[in-house]
Amino acid sequence: MTHHLRTLRWSAIAVAATLAVPVSGFAQSPAFDSPVVSPEWLSQHLNDPDIVVVNVVSNRREYAGGHIPGARMLWFGALAPSNPDLTSELPPVAQLDSIVESLGISNNSRIVVYGAQLGPAAGRAYMTLDYLGLGDRTALLDGGFNVWKERGLATSTDVPTVKRGKFTPKLNSSAVVTGDFVNANLDKPGVKILDARTPNFYNGEGGGMPRPGHIPSAGNVPFTSLLDEKGMLKSRAAITEMLANAGVKPGDHVVTYCHIGQQGSFLYFASRYAGYQTSLYDGSFEDWSGRSELPLVGPVKK
Repeated sequence: MTHHLRTLRWSAIAVAATLAVPVSGFAQSPAFDSPVVSPEWLSQHLNDPDIVVVNVVSNRREYAGGHIPGARMLWFGALAPSNPDLTSELPPVAQLDSIVESLGISNNSRIVVYGAQLGPAAGRAYMTLDYLGLGDRTALLDGGFNVWKERGLATSTDVPTVKRGKFTPKLNSSAVVTGDFVNANLDKPGVKILDARTPNFYNGEGGGMPRPGHIPSAGNVPFTSLLDEKGMLKSRAAITEMLANAGVKPGDHVVTYCHIGQQGSFLYFASRYAGYQTSLYDGSFEDWSGRSELPLVGPVKK
């Protein structure tokens, strides 16, 4: 798929989204006051009829080895398949709709997503569901499965019988943007680009891409800095301060990116948690650094 075709595809999605019911009308009221829930909260609400628990895994063995009772397995690769140009990219809406329904998710479900730990895998699922219009009905499990087990909460190896859900996407078209959007807004007031990679890659020392470095004007908020030493999400106030230190101003539209869109998805989640309108540049640095016409801040010389 060429860059031109990718642009056309996203343009078509954006046009379709403008014809859809606004995201704000998706549900009568938000299902969650916060997009993160504690292990104790989830343990108390596991049997609520509208709760759907989704375990994002890298392979089936991870799920078979133990999971939260009733959790449905979601293979991470389904949310970020490869194409001839990019290592991962959001699949078409029809494919995502089918995945969501296969998990038993319907329009009025409340979804709690978790992985082995809180981080990019769960963040990718949150971003995808937010894109589909389920953002206010989705929460991440703080600390992930590791913290769940540390607190002695119930686990299971049983595979639940899942009744297919009935779901109608209400696209949040601003959730995902292209490299052309980023390039057009590099120095635009009210838009702030954030790089979720660790500092060595941000500074161009890590390699691994056609051109090392970072996108001009981008601030650096490493995805690892969003968690405390126990693997729990830092407070909203702490994350807001981190974003401010990276150049985000009140009311800014934040655009996140990373290597291939996974770490950037977790920063997307954190930015939304802090209350900012947020988009993910899904092609991320793989796309940007591979396009020689786009500007780039190269390795920092010492």
